[in-house]
Amino acid sequence: MANNGPSWDGLLKWSLSHSDGASPSRPLSEEDRQWFMEAMQGHTIDSISRMKQISQIMKMPEHLLDSQGVTTDDLEGMLDELQEHVESIDLANDLHSIGGLVPLLSYLKNSNAKIRAKAADVLTTVVQNNPRSQQLVMEANGFEPLLTNFITDPDIRLLSVTTNKGLQLSV
Repeated sequence: MANNGPSWDGLLKWSLSHSDGASPSRPLSEEDRQWFMEAMQGHTIDSISRMKQISQIMKMPEHLLDSQGVTTDDLEGMLDELQEHVESIDLANDLHSIGGLVPLLSYLKNSNAKIRAKAADVLTTVVQNNPRSQQLVMEANGFEPLLTNFITDPDIRLLSVTTNKGLQLSV
């Protein structure tokens, strides 16, 4: 591996040497199978597991995050990553079942305006064209902090309007 990245050339060469199409395929040895599995696992992400980790961090009190050296930039990055995951409607629906929706809604009340805005942005993605998630947000009283932010926080007013439009579909 050059530069701590995957050895794509090595994987290609290995793949070609084991399936040139000229001969019937052969069973992989345990050693080859183990090498391949390790190579693939090292470069794939389990989205549900990662969403659970992010949810656990969101459940931690602000003062504890501060004492651990977690910065606002770290939290914004984490919320950006969560947003990438919930762009898949299936993962957006899974957010509630893994315990991540309520902590996300609590971030709408965070003391930092950037975090509140980013949480509203993620929530917008979760509810967009997604009646099931819209209903779950309503059942979790997610409309109230959005409305409060809309009224009191000019920094996230536009995001709240966008999210509330998505939630109107389920009312």
